[in-house]
Amino acid sequence: MMKSIETFLEKTPSNFFVQKILPIITFLLVIAFLAGAFLYAPTEVVEGDVQRIFYFHLPSVLAAYLCFGLTCLFSIFFLWKKKSIYNHWAKACAIVGIVLICVCLWSGMAWGKPIWGVWWTWDARLTSTLILLLLYVGYLLVHALDPLGENRYSKIASVIGAISFLDIPLINMSVRWWRTLHPQPIVLAPVSEERLPSEMTTVLLISIIAFIVLAIWLITMNVRIIKNHYEIKKVMTNKLKEI
Repeated sequence: MMKSIETFLEKTPSNFFVQKILPIITFLLVIAFLAGAFLYAPTEVVEGDVQRIFYFHLPSVLAAYLCFGLTCLFSIFFLWKKKSIYNHWAKACAIVGIVLICVCLWSGMAWGKPIWGVWWTWDARLTSTLILLLLYVGYLLVHALDPLGENRYSKIASVIGAISFLDIPLINMSVRWWRTLHPQPIVLAPVSEERLPSEMTTVLLISIIAFIVLAIWLITMNVRIIKNHYEIKKVMTNKLKEI
């Protein structure tokens, strides 16, 4: 079973679908999402056009959560199996997750300025999201101390990659546990509470799919780069040992 998974992970970044078909699907989904966000979705009555940032903000954080969840999973597999392929995928997922969480924070700031009057506030959700970003940046920095994954730094990084995921439930519950400027979730709100209009929900679903597919494509590209870098480093290290 594990051997099949490892073979799949080894071959996926270079197969025909990932290299030729997935970029086209990603491009079409991004075009559909942008068209929906700016042309199809109605203008929000209270916030106006600035509310369209929502179609970047929420999908980017959900895609980031997926990336960090995969980093957690692959880090556990690396600690268990000691196979470099799990390390490659864990790092690739973390890199894409960091980019997406930056998009989330930036879009939140751009949305918050006209609504709250400030670019940033030490709100529970904002602060816990920033902590998530710093945790995974730290994960990559520790990994950089062991590019070949042959000493204790890779194990320490993998532990950080796995444990840091625990911040995500804290982020999600922060708006319920503490007083916060961040609005309560309305996408999955009960029927008795305020919910998104159907047009906005449709565009949001397209946006989420687009961001997730984009994340998967970026992860596979990063795996290929990390794997090539790893092979080059390994050859150079072996040559230096022979001198």
